[in-house]
Amino acid sequence: DIATFPWIRNLVGFYEAGDLVGVDSFHNVKRVLEKVLARPAVQRGLNIPKRD
Repeated sequence: DIATFPWIRNLVGFYEAGDLVGVDSFHNVKRVLEKVLARPAVQRGLNIPKRD
């Protein structure tokens, strides 16, 4: 699950292709994505400061 998290997150968030591939129909994929995103360690890891 953790290995596919960046792929799915970028597919939905960065590329905005969730509708194109029908991510909403994959209930377990959505569930795991939300579960991983809710983890405090993941939130800290995603909080990358902008370059000056």
